Amino acid sequence: GAMFHDVGKLDIPDRIVRKADALTKHELSLLQQHCAYGVETGRKLGLPNEALTVIAQHHELMDGSGYPKGLKGGDCSLLARIVAIANTYDNLCNPARPSQVLTPHQALSLMYAQQRAKFDSAPLTTFVRCMGIYPPGTIVVLSNDCIGMVVSVNSSKPLKPTVLIYDPQVPREQAILVELESEPEVSISRALTPEQLAKPIYDYLSPRRRVTYYFDSESNRAAR
Repeated sequence: GAMFHDVGKLDIPDRIVRKADALTKHELSLLQQHCAYGVETGRKLGLPNEALTVIAQHHELMDGSGYPKGLKGGDCSLLARIVAIANTYDNLCNPARPSQVLTPHQALSLMYAQQRAKFDSAPLTTFVRCMGIYPPGTIVVLSNDCIGMVVSVNSSKPLKPTVLIYDPQVPREQAILVELESEPEVSISRALTPEQLAKPIYDYLSPRRRVTYYFDSESNRAAR
């Protein structure tokens, strides 16, 4: 269900799915039909009912402000409530309108501090804890003025993740990884959006190409 949650967008015109400007009322209504289209496609693919429910409900929110049915609380399946958290996070970090891009750090802060009522509190808390204060993919400026990208989270010390360092003197394929836990004098000063980076730095760090996620059950670490 999580993997196929947006499959219905294949039936929506690309000009609407990728439109950077605000959608008209008609366009928004059409876009929201991707949930129903996705269920139809899922049935044709033989997906189980649990997956179809996730596809149908992944835009429903705990406070009833979601769509397509405005379900509240427990009326929405637990799996769909979990996918709604991940989907919202992804949409905040990768919106159709580039000017609205948030850093992973900003996205988590917004969801937890201002939008908490929209999500199931237990999965949201777990999501924030696993992703860390500075989630993988966050571009950061360190206290020594180095710029880097967080590639793994230290769950026991969330302010001390592992950071890939931008250094034009070092080939990109050999970029230096620094575990801030082992560098007590170095800390994160602030997070940056990709748009704030000069092109050579962005190309070097290549956030979209470099970052994937896995969860190590022994260390409880989200990593590249």
